[in-house]
Amino acid sequence: MPKPTSYRPTPWDVLELEWCPRYLWLSKRHGVPTTPSMAKGRQEEQALRKKLAAALGAEPKPVYIDAGWTHGVVDMVARRHSAVPVEIKTGVPRREHKWQLYAEAYLVKAQGHSVSLGVIAYGERLARLQITPAELKVAEALLIKAAEVVEGPPPPPRKTPKCAYCQYRPICSGATNRLP
Repeated sequence: MPKPTSYRPTPWDVLELEWCPRYLWLSKRHGVPTTPSMAKGRQEEQALRKKLAAALGAEPKPVYIDAGWTHGVVDMVARRHSAVPVEIKTGVPRREHKWQLYAEAYLVKAQGHSVSLGVIAYGERLARLQITPAELKVAEALLIKAAEVVEGPPPPPRKTPKCAYCQYRPICSGATNRLP
């Protein structure tokens, strides 16, 4: 069992952590307003969810999992010979998505299910990823790190190409003492 913290991390936190630790910290301290692309993605996801559920043999609904020290929502869980977490994305593929899926697989495994495969659905294109004990161990470490980032001081700013379109750029780019 991971060391207890007061903050209970989620797979979404892992996605944000892998995108940028400072982004995760700022999002938990200041919230994330819904952007037009986020709203559009949520609308597209509903229609896509039904098609994917039929193709994968899953219930077309999100599954909330409470694993004690961590919790979160898996977009769908297909049941074949083992449980298969399914993450639905309407945007372009990003490397961070696989870490979110591994964290979701960790939750499914914590519920007592066998997990050896996960799926990221980019529209109707499916990316199947093997889930091994090594990925589950890394997912656990990332969930722990996400909680530590949220509970700790703001991580130092980074300068990456992602910064050009980050919604926190106005409050992130300066020194920590300028944060609201």
